[in-house]
Amino acid sequence: MSVDERPAVVRVRDVSKDFKLYHRRETTLKDVVVRRRRGVYERFPALDGVSFDIRQGEVVGILGRNGSGKSTLLKLLARILVPNGGTIETEGRIAALLELGAGFHPEYSAVENIFLSGAIYGLRREDLEPRVDRIIRFAELEQFADNPVKTYSSGMYARLGFSIAVNVEPDILLVDEVLAVGDQSFQARCMDRMLEFRDAGRTIVLVTHDLGAIEAVCDRALWLDRGRIVADDTPAVVGRRYTAAVNASDEAWAARQLDDGPPDEAHRPLNPSVPIVLEGLSFHGADGAERTLFHNGESLGVRVHYTANDSVRGPICEIQVERHDGTHVTTASNRTAGQSFGEIWKGTGYFEWRIEDLRLTPGSYSFTPRLYDETGLHLLDEHVRWATVRVHEGAYAERGGTVVLPAAWRREEVSTAVPTEP
Repeated sequence: MSVDERPAVVRVRDVSKDFKLYHRRETTLKDVVVRRRRGVYERFPALDGVSFDIRQGEVVGILGRNGSGKSTLLKLLARILVPNGGTIETEGRIAALLELGAGFHPEYSAVENIFLSGAIYGLRREDLEPRVDRIIRFAELEQFADNPVKTYSSGMYARLGFSIAVNVEPDILLVDEVLAVGDQSFQARCMDRMLEFRDAGRTIVLVTHDLGAIEAVCDRALWLDRGRIVADDTPAVVGRRYTAAVNASDEAWAARQLDDGPPDEAHRPLNPSVPIVLEGLSFHGADGAERTLFHNGESLGVRVHYTANDSVRGPICEIQVERHDGTHVTTASNRTAGQSFGEIWKGTGYFEWRIEDLRLTPGSYSFTPRLYDETGLHLLDEHVRWATVRVHEGAYAERGGTVVLPAAWRREEVSTAVPTEP
């Protein structure tokens, strides 16, 4: 039976949810009763007329910017929140992993919280006892099973919460971005477990910013923006539309940053008495225009501006590149490129590192310029992570890792078996 032929297990009809944004909030009973004062607030529509169905065995990914209503929608599906308008109907047992420590008693141990969570899910103690060891093993908490969970790290919370959620045999599993706090090994095991759920015909609703995870696991994607559904289609189609919108927003933000001028942070030379110091750092496209947002495959020129207080012979300019998560991408210099700048006279100027084919994967990258003397042994000046460049998908579709290696694919048959006719 195809997914389209299966019955709907989640039915959301014209659902709205408002929150109060207080500008002034009265904190005492005297202010409210005696002075008849009320807090000043405005209504914020977290969700506005949302409608969709999710069928049995369907895996749906929900994406959108922060504040778009994703987590609010999951809490409504889990019946943690009540909508201001519209209806939500669900069929079967729901297990939700929404926030770290949600539903846990901080003074209870992991084992005691397993029984507490099981009771919330409607399981009897005798039904849950055979699963306790399996839950503890999956969460890798054998040494800490009897410790109060208030002593746990965020990663341990996430492991315990996910392990409980997937072992109570839910018909519908709701997972928020909380899994991002786990390490890579745990995230991989969670993904494998969700794939097992999908193959077993269970229904999964996944909220994440990871487009790769949505494309790998989900049959369908919903894009929420300002409380409304902007797109409801296959993960590939929705992912392309969402990426294009995010890129356009980033380009507008980058343009505003340039209009606002350089940041207030001024560079302070390590030693003003040296013959040459850093003055600025800027990024330029193939046309020479300054900008801070590029698409991979483009040309990127990194200009390190300097002030020479005196003539200096053969200084070395070095640039270190790091990704937003601190990963060291590369370090380049005119010395390793086999180029010498010769004699630098007193005055101002810039060194340019020109990358003709930018092979970085999408993300943010910070640049650290350094100046050394001719020997490369004495650091004259540096400014750690002075400026940042945003890289969007352009000529290359790779998203994982940091760089796209220049390579080619080919196929060669070593031996073949020609099928014989029956």
